[in-house]
Amino acid sequence: MNSGVTTQSLSPADILTILRQIVDSPTVESLAEILHDVIMRLFPDTRVDLFVLSESAEHLLMTCGNQDLPTPPARCGLSPFIAWLHQHGYQTALVPLMAANQLQGRMIVSQRAIGPTQRDLTIFDQIAPFVGLWFIAHRHLTTIKQHEEHLRTTQERLHQLEEMRLRATLAAGAAHDIGNLFASVLGHAQLLQQAAPSHLQDDLKTIEQAARDGHYLLRRLLTIRSATHSVEATTSPVLLPTLVHDALQLTRPFWGTRRSVKVNMALAPVPPVRGHPADLREVLINLILNGVSAMPEGGTLTVRTYSTGERAVVEISDTGAGIAPAQQNAIFQPFVTNRSTGSGLGLSISRTIVESYGGVISVASTPGRGATFTISLPLAHTADTAPEPTAVRFAAS
Repeated sequence: MNSGVTTQSLSPADILTILRQIVDSPTVESLAEILHDVIMRLFPDTRVDLFVLSESAEHLLMTCGNQDLPTPPARCGLSPFIAWLHQHGYQTALVPLMAANQLQGRMIVSQRAIGPTQRDLTIFDQIAPFVGLWFIAHRHLTTIKQHEEHLRTTQERLHQLEEMRLRATLAAGAAHDIGNLFASVLGHAQLLQQAAPSHLQDDLKTIEQAARDGHYLLRRLLTIRSATHSVEATTSPVLLPTLVHDALQLTRPFWGTRRSVKVNMALAPVPPVRGHPADLREVLINLILNGVSAMPEGGTLTVRTYSTGERAVVEISDTGAGIAPAQQNAIFQPFVTNRSTGSGLGLSISRTIVESYGGVISVASTPGRGATFTISLPLAHTADTAPEPTAVRFAAS
């Protein structure tokens, strides 16, 4: 073999420079480049394959120096790799990468003909511990970076939680004040009912119902407690067609004055379901308003009720632009909306309420042909024999 140098031709300063370059390598790629340059400068006819330990197994990390062979077998272990080198005429020697009294990997030093000499291996023995130390340092730095990233994420999360806590405090104060306003509206509506003519009584009852529902919903928000944000609701058997009629009356100002919007009702009698009327009215109002908003140029809103098996069903369909398939999977998630003016909370809250009563809410849509939202709830007598409906839960972000 024709080695380029011997240990006698390397001064301590040369060795120190090489070792410093190895230690200062910032990445695996830069380490491979430095080792390749050193080997080609000192041992131009030598090939070095570096195997490192990973989860109790050794795998090939890099190849440096003379590389006149085809690509080695994929995911090849140490022994099969050495056999592969021997098949191609190489003589090999193993140099352990020891650091911190632990084996970090091995260097396979290979040369054709007689193989690497003891003098050659002496130089590699001097380099090997520093390569091993580099791998220890690299793993530690990687761990530190992971911890720093985790700390940064945790700090951001804590900041978000503190911001949400402050917002919740402000919202609770605002909700209390709004509740007082609802109480005032309710009181005045009741006073007006005593003196108003008969043709205004239905509208005043609608105002009274809206004020009662609003007051209940605010009270529900103010009584949220515990980490699960649960709100216990008093349930009773309710009729879906009646709730649909109430919801349409409450939303009439949004669609009744628009001649371009037509509302069709097919409210078949269905057995009662169990729930709180204000909760279920809130869901229906959300879906009706969403349907009307989806038809800015006008269209038809169709509301159907029917029963199937042990469940009562409400379908609310519009003839708007529809919902893209990619959005349908996420539309019930918080803050997801396809409208620039939407908050992205209505459907999320609706799903939370429906599921709290053992129900299911879903959407079917073909872009350009509108959307149909379906609510399915267990019948009251079925619910009576089943466990009590779970509390309405607002997932903590």
